[in-house]
Amino acid sequence: MKENETHDIDLSAPMPSAPMRFNEDGSVAWGDMWDSYCVLATEGGPAHRESLLQASATVDPTSHKYQGVVAEIVRGVKDVSGLDARASEQAGWIAVETESTGMASWLAEKIIAENVEARSDGKLLLVPVAEHYTLKGEIKNVVTVVAKTTHYWKEHLASEVKRAMDMENMFANIGQKLKGIFGRK
Repeated sequence: MKENETHDIDLSAPMPSAPMRFNEDGSVAWGDMWDSYCVLATEGGPAHRESLLQASATVDPTSHKYQGVVAEIVRGVKDVSGLDARASEQAGWIAVETESTGMASWLAEKIIAENVEARSDGKLLLVPVAEHYTLKGEIKNVVTVVAKTTHYWKEHLASEVKRAMDMENMFANIGQKLKGIFGRK
């Protein structure tokens, strides 16, 4: 930019999409999509998507298309985060196995901030899946937010914060159990 030149940059606009990279066999090279996961820094940047990507209430988990989308998201999640994932027992969701309840909860919160629906269930992070998801659209969106948030959790979040998140979740779970014991919901 020249000295007197100004550009209006909308810092709240969704981040631009990284170009797709492919392996020799034609599959997406999820682990090589970005030069550095730090480029996908969680704090201070705009949401990954402009509108919320929500789980679909109507999916057919027996369809080949759905199973193909699940397989691609599961493969992408493993490549970018090292975490194992699988189709959730609840259709429309991928279950990602995290290291702790605090991690799952924190990731879900940060992924929602990226405009992708997510939730946690114990150590599981749940992210959406549907048969209409496309490789360059929703599949990439889900894999990208998992890459972005897990990298930040693993590489940039202080261990004290991680322990505090685990303790907070442990006490919340104890509180829920006590409410159940005493008949309060």
